[in-house]
Amino acid sequence: MPRWFLVVSAIAGLGFAVPTVQAVATGDVRTAVVSVIVTGFFCWPLVTWLRYRRDPADSTGPDGLPPEDLTARGARRWLVPVALLVVVAVLGLVPRWSGSLVPLWALVLAAVTVLRLRTGGDEVHFTDDALVVRPRTGVEKRYPWADVLELSWSAPHWLMSGSGPVARISGSAYDTPGPTSPGQLAAVLLAGHDDRLWGRRQVRRVAARHGIPFTDDLVNLVSSGRRPARLPGEHS
Repeated sequence: MPRWFLVVSAIAGLGFAVPTVQAVATGDVRTAVVSVIVTGFFCWPLVTWLRYRRDPADSTGPDGLPPEDLTARGARRWLVPVALLVVVAVLGLVPRWSGSLVPLWALVLAAVTVLRLRTGGDEVHFTDDALVVRPRTGVEKRYPWADVLELSWSAPHWLMSGSGPVARISGSAYDTPGPTSPGQLAAVLLAGHDDRLWGRRQVRRVAARHGIPFTDDLVNLVSSGRRPARLPGEHS
C-alpha cells in the first residue's frame, strides 16, 4: 500500500489514542470503548504493513501448477470488524452518550462493508484463450492472451476496494490499461493476507503458462519512472 496512506493512518491512529488515554484516566467508558475501536481501525494498515513487508512469499516464483480462477475468499474475516463497528453505532443510540458523529460514521462504514461482502466483488477466469473479467456490475470483459504484454498484481488501495491482476494490454498508447499504462483489471474480494498471496500466485502461474512476463509492483514502477513503460524489444 502507498507510504502516504500508512503515514496518514498512523497520524490518525495517534490522534485517537490521546482521547483514549484521557477517557481511561477519567473513567469515561463510552469514550474509551469507541476510541479504542476507532484507533484500531486506523492503526491496522500500519500493523499489517509492518507484519508482512518482508514476507518471503513475495519473492517466490511460479510453481508449475495450473492456475485457479479468482473468486471471493475470506469474507468471514470481516465478521469481527463489522461487529465492532455495530457496537460503536449502538453506543451512539444511548441518549446520554449521543452527540458524537463517530457512531454514525461507524454505522455507515459497517453498512458499506456488509454490502461489499454481499456483492462478492469481481471474478477473474483464466480460459485457454483469454483472461475473462466478470464484474459484479457491468459487462464481461475479455483480454486475449495474445494482447496481454505483461502481468502484475495489486493489493486493495483507495481507488480499488479489492485485489486483482494488473496488465499492460496491446492497443493505443492512450488506453488504460494499454501498452504504456498498466491498469488493474478487476477488484476481487480477498480479505486476508494469505488470500491475497493466493491470488497473486494464480496470476504468476497463468503468466508462466502463457509465456507472459510478470513484474511485481508494475504500476508504481512505471508511474514513478523507475522503469520504462515498455519492455526491451517491444515495438512502440
